[in-house]
Amino acid sequence: MAAMLTFGTSEYLWLYAPERLKLALSPVARHLALIASLIALITAIAWLSLDSASMADDWSAAYDPGAIYAALTDTAFGNAWAARLVLAAALVAIVVFGPRTRWAATAVASAALLASLGLVGHAAIQTGAAGILHRANHAIHLLTTGAWIGGLVPFTMCLRAYQRDDLRKDAVRATTSFSFWSQFIVAAIILSGVVDIALTSGQPPIPPTTPYRALLVAKITIVAIMISLALLNRFVLTPRLSRGASALAVLRLTTAAEVMLGCVVVALVSVFALLDPA
Repeated sequence: MAAMLTFGTSEYLWLYAPERLKLALSPVARHLALIASLIALITAIAWLSLDSASMADDWSAAYDPGAIYAALTDTAFGNAWAARLVLAAALVAIVVFGPRTRWAATAVASAALLASLGLVGHAAIQTGAAGILHRANHAIHLLTTGAWIGGLVPFTMCLRAYQRDDLRKDAVRATTSFSFWSQFIVAAIILSGVVDIALTSGQPPIPPTTPYRALLVAKITIVAIMISLALLNRFVLTPRLSRGASALAVLRLTTAAEVMLGCVVVALVSVFALLDPA
């Protein structure tokens, strides 16, 4: 979730926000990106320690340099995770030392970090052409999900900026652009999600007779609710912003609901990604 937040926020400010709006939102956004990137780095280190302990079947291996080094170098997961650690550290450095109001480098670095998750998990099980396709598709699924869910955070910030007379025009431009391109992003999420299911289990998750299928069905249901809210925002609430404060208030609530549901989806995925995809 931390990588998604950093990517979605930086990509939004880089691609959608006009310069004046970008200057206004960047201080808060930079602070959020720093917290999220640090969390991504810390959790990557912690996960490596847990993997080291799991490989050795000994909790002391979690802080043993030799065991951790073996976990990094002796397994395909370790090799992929080493790359992820480098990317996470690079992202923190870019957020800390990069230009305060320039977001391209942060977006690219966080995209690479997010996509690196496609190298582990169920996508890493397959080999050959199918394995390459699965990893690439999973990376696309992660990036599009990050662009949507992570982008909702600066979208919410734009709704606050809309109340300022000097930023209202720019806020409308940014939110309208995000809403327009989100249609294609959500379509890509659905398509890559279907392909991911086909490559992972080779069968639909219905009936939900196993823990993996049950959690996957729960994820699909929540995503369907999120898409319904996104359609309401795009075609009903956003066009009514100029007519009064009521549309703005409802849009804030529905966007907050999308963010919360997105967090639930990520939590579900983090659980069933560890299960047998039966």
